[in-house]
Amino acid sequence: MTTLKGDLITEKDALGVFFSSYEGKYVIMDNIDEKNVPIIQAREEIYNADYMYVTVVLRGTLHIIVGGTELDVKANEYLAVMPCMSVEVKESKCIFFSFLTLSHLMGDIYTRTCVNKKLHFNAFKFRHMHFTPEQISVLLDCYQRVKREHLREDYPMKEIALRAYQSAYIAKFFSFVNNENIISYTTQRNKRQYELFNSFIFLLNEKYKQERSVFYYAQELKITPKYLSNVVQGFTKLTASQVIDQYVAYSIKQHLYKNDQSIKAISEIFNFPSQSFFGRYFKRITGVSPHQYIKQHNIKSINFATDKR
Repeated sequence: MTTLKGDLITEKDALGVFFSSYEGKYVIMDNIDEKNVPIIQAREEIYNADYMYVTVVLRGTLHIIVGGTELDVKANEYLAVMPCMSVEVKESKCIFFSFLTLSHLMGDIYTRTCVNKKLHFNAFKFRHMHFTPEQISVLLDCYQRVKREHLREDYPMKEIALRAYQSAYIAKFFSFVNNENIISYTTQRNKRQYELFNSFIFLLNEKYKQERSVFYYAQELKITPKYLSNVVQGFTKLTASQVIDQYVAYSIKQHLYKNDQSIKAISEIFNFPSQSFFGRYFKRITGVSPHQYIKQHNIKSINFATDKR
């Protein structure tokens, strides 16, 4: 299983459509200039560790598998895929636009947009929604502004502008969301396992700072650790232990990106026995140390594009 990372996103990943990437932080792609509804070639499964991915279908149907769940995203529908989910595109025929944003940057955009924390989407989740044609038209207009900014030559404050336009998109999106928009998948054939998986993710969201044991979560759900792992693998192709580690690492990245606390303080927030243990744990999962991650990604690392001549 391949991992989707900033330096690995290429035009090939974009299925041959319009593609633009700003330093691998903000990626957009679409085929909205096509006159007819083109065929989208199938794409092999990718494990998305770092990005929040959203796509909107304007015409036709996008056939996609997200975390083991088959979805048909139809005209005027919106799909948001959180980090730590596998994504596989089946052959489709549709007009769409989409963008990917590194999760810690999206978290920052949420904060600056003053979005209610309860509305934030967590890792290992997806949301499938339908909107009115008028609402979709507004989102398309917001996307076009983001696209135009992507295509401008680098200039001082370009990344700030990109964030501003994306914040406007997010603000419009959340102004449209309500319970009636959401397309539910709890009635699918394997309802019991689907509910167990979602209960596990909900519990993980509540307890990940204190508990990293598969046994704990299995006990709380009143099932065996082996059965929990079997259920989790069915939706993620990862073991329950790997899901816990990925979720914890995802959250740690948000803290490291803010860079307003010492690494020792963050290790204590996550109840690690020592800073060195915390460092080894994070590097085992991400491949870099907390210090290296802060150096590469932190809230002060916005590229002002002043030295790109």
